[in-house]
Amino acid sequence: MFSNPTLVLTVASMKMWFRDRQALFWNLFLPLLLMVIFGLFNFGSFGRIDLGVVDHAANRESRALVALLEASEGFNITPGDSEDSEVQAVGAGKRDLVLIIPAGFTIEGDPVPLKVLYNQGRPRESGVGQAVLTRILDEMTFQFGDASRLFVFHAEPVDSRRLRYIDFLTPGIIALAIMQMGLFSVAFAFVQLKRQGILRRMFATPVSPASFLVSYSATRLVVSIMQTLVLIGVAILLFDVQVVGNILSLLAVTLLGGAVFITLGFAVSGWARTEEVAAPLANVVSLPMMFLSGIFFPREVMPEFLQSVTDYLPLTYLADAMRSISVDGAALWSQWYNLAGLAAWLVVSFALAVWLFRWE
Repeated sequence: MFSNPTLVLTVASMKMWFRDRQALFWNLFLPLLLMVIFGLFNFGSFGRIDLGVVDHAANRESRALVALLEASEGFNITPGDSEDSEVQAVGAGKRDLVLIIPAGFTIEGDPVPLKVLYNQGRPRESGVGQAVLTRILDEMTFQFGDASRLFVFHAEPVDSRRLRYIDFLTPGIIALAIMQMGLFSVAFAFVQLKRQGILRRMFATPVSPASFLVSYSATRLVVSIMQTLVLIGVAILLFDVQVVGNILSLLAVTLLGGAVFITLGFAVSGWARTEEVAAPLANVVSLPMMFLSGIFFPREVMPEFLQSVTDYLPLTYLADAMRSISVDGAALWSQWYNLAGLAAWLVVSFALAVWLFRWE
């Protein structure tokens, strides 16, 4: 039927993979199970309030107010450049509240009017945030020794999208599944093929090693595409997740991310001589990324020095690109930074794979 040896090997490899029930479970159903569990329990449904602050005054009093807000454990503070940009952030679901401090902000004279924009799609968080903000303004009033109210704020709703934890989680689980597919599937399988002498026998056949490697990698990339589509479909059907971005853009990122972790899998299989060595080595590579790349929880909750390290992990680039496209509706070209990071990792992992990989 097919005359091209690479194509024949690719079809055979796919048949072998789909007949392996354990591979199906670990690479398709385990990520699906994780997404369902975290989605049903709705972890992270309520935490700190995301507050944007636009300080038009930039004087002693306004800085004192911002310092009080930053000292509060109830807020995640994000300085804003302009009111328009913060309105867009609220509309995109990235802020629960935005405080606008007017120019000429002072504690003297009549009560100072403050504008507060609140996320209409997150009424609980917005309500709690306004209550905490009122308390902090009262504390500032007492600090200046005035019994009368120094501040009044006018709350204005912003029509916004309601972002839930499952919306945040879904792209992360997809990225995790792509990593697991590329890293573990390749590492374990190739170590086993080497130990059984199957790869050595390949040299006695007319099939070139390049055709075998291409077919093996192509199978994993096809399965990664299937993983992505299945997880998106289940998220939409079970949890009403709204994928704002383009599906084809997500699949393009899937292919690039899959290529990165497949080559890392080849590097691990080249280093490890047995399955007993491959397992802990693959876990050493994957576990730190699983918990530090923002898969289950935002990286903003980590210490700043740790965030700066995780910025350069391949899974961070993959998860951030997928989340930007899926949640924010970003275009593929706008993710050039994350795509460049993945491309750099592809070069590094390919060099490692070539250096470490052995047929026997």
